[in-house]
Amino acid sequence: MTIQDLKALGNIIQDSITKLEKHYKDRKLDFPSLDQPYTNDAADALTSDADVVAAVNNITAASYQLMSNVRPPFLNILDASTAYELSSCLRVAEQCNAAEILREAGPEGAHISIIAAKNNLEPTKLARIFRLLATHHIFREVKPDVFANNRTSSYIDTGKSTEQLYELGVDKHSGTAGAAAIVDHFVDEVQKASGYLWETLISPEKGHSFSSIHAPVQEAFNTDLQFFTWIEQPGNERRFKRYPAAIRGTSLWNGPSAILKGYDWGSLTSDDLIVDVGGGAGMPSMYIARANPNVKIVIQEREQVAEQGKMFWSETYPDAFNSGRVSFQVHEFFEPQPQKNASVFVLRTILHDWPDSDCEVILRHLRAAATPRTRLVIGDYLISYACPDTGAAGSLAGYKPIEAPPPLLANLGKASATAYALDMSMFTNFNGQERTLRHFLDLTARCGWQAIQVYRCDDSPFGFLVSKPM
Repeated sequence: MTIQDLKALGNIIQDSITKLEKHYKDRKLDFPSLDQPYTNDAADALTSDADVVAAVNNITAASYQLMSNVRPPFLNILDASTAYELSSCLRVAEQCNAAEILREAGPEGAHISIIAAKNNLEPTKLARIFRLLATHHIFREVKPDVFANNRTSSYIDTGKSTEQLYELGVDKHSGTAGAAAIVDHFVDEVQKASGYLWETLISPEKGHSFSSIHAPVQEAFNTDLQFFTWIEQPGNERRFKRYPAAIRGTSLWNGPSAILKGYDWGSLTSDDLIVDVGGGAGMPSMYIARANPNVKIVIQEREQVAEQGKMFWSETYPDAFNSGRVSFQVHEFFEPQPQKNASVFVLRTILHDWPDSDCEVILRHLRAAATPRTRLVIGDYLISYACPDTGAAGSLAGYKPIEAPPPLLANLGKASATAYALDMSMFTNFNGQERTLRHFLDLTARCGWQAIQVYRCDDSPFGFLVSKPM
């Protein structure tokens, strides 16, 4: 990369900051400060605006690409090879309820000895952990060994009091949007399993297999059970209880209401039925139900998860649940679909859990149960290549490629990196994957579904593919 390329990256950053400044100034707001806790006020809400998202993505992509070009290669590769240390330290912070302790301490923060005492931990070791996090702009060190929340760390605050959190048997994640839960999931079993990626790849039995019981998680935890079965086993009670909240947290990958833009839900009436297949506790369905007060929804899940979902809806949106407008049905999606009159089948963050062969079983069961007017809505990441792709499905209604001004990577690099990390997480846990749009079009067509529209969220590579029966 030449000096001119470096200057081009710098210009992208400066131009994008100017656009941000104008966007906020026009609304008499200032951009949210990293040093202040997350508040979800008007300034924070504006970060979901499409123009703001585009500017932020360009700043993120250009800054990281610029940094990667100017730093010595050894420092770049050393950062990558020690990235697990950040995840490990974040796990400590989440487990010891640091965000809640520091929220109660206020903007002046708390000495590390206070956090340590509440958790019976050694304070000097804990201080080193929090200093690494603060160095990565997660928490702030306001004075030596005194730490406070910032915008990033406060995002995993469950809102519960520390008195509640240290009560025996209290479910930390109940009634929350799931931000802390999904962090805990990734820095616990996913991180541990990912350490066995190489061992899985070179295994004579597992290396070339796409079976859901031949993933790194089986190697790491010495089990021959598929992830969803393993997590229900004795010894995994805490993980199983946390998992539905972690699934709720997936709604935070983009604007929580993104599901509302994935289909014309307003066209449905009280005679229509939405079937949320493998819907977990039903957080995306809750957004649909609130925005469309007449539509009926059936959320299908395994028995134990369905029971957790019923409790969540009873606490969070009892009117819809108690009236029967929203209900849960125990169903395993590898079995024939019992709902024969669905207007819409929703598969949100389901197919990425499974290899193609299993996805085909799911999709064929839905196709067999579909009427000519049934629509299928798949919500998953739509992975882009890291190079230009002129052969993408440009004729599909709603399709729009990522706009990446040169010399940025075609997929916006660091600004899209979460999607590729999640792809590896799907590999780690399930032998599943995130897929390109090309891949989805081929997969659905093989199962009797014709793609008719796609919507890619403005704030991430996540998107929704709408199909009709062939």
